[in-house]
Amino acid sequence: MNKALKNRLLIYLCLFIGLIIDSYNFSNIFQFIKPSFVLLILIYWNMALPDKVGITTALLFGVLIDLLDSSLLGLHGLLFVLITYLCQRFFYQFRITPIWQQSFLIFILAIIVKQILAFDFLDSEVNRTNLSDNYYFINTFYYAILSSISWAPVYYLCRLYRRRWVKT
Repeated sequence: MNKALKNRLLIYLCLFIGLIIDSYNFSNIFQFIKPSFVLLILIYWNMALPDKVGITTALLFGVLIDLLDSSLLGLHGLLFVLITYLCQRFFYQFRITPIWQQSFLIFILAIIVKQILAFDFLDSEVNRTNLSDNYYFINTFYYAILSSISWAPVYYLCRLYRRRWVKT
């Protein structure tokens, strides 16, 4: 098998594992504040190998998240493309920062993502919170905290996976 194709399949496997974790249903409270592991893994791969993971990968996995969440088609795809662009534009600056500063940047990105996802244009899910709910901002804060806390394990697990399996 071609080395480039094997590397791409291994990266997609890692993203599909994140997709499986994201599609798992938790309790109602935790469902609103659980971090998006596909997004965290996508940020890692954009930081580690920006030439292998790009805009099309972000759009593909964003649309898959939209289909699994039954949200507005293309909303996650657009967000993932925007974050992929930012990560690829500033990956030299993002890569050299310590892990705690990267977690802070993930915190800021998570707040932005959750605020954009608050616009439920179709009102498709009754249990989904939006900007009109009283606890939405506190749930956004918890989501950002959990995303920034889970960045370090995701980062180190993906780095171990990349060093072990993905050959550049």
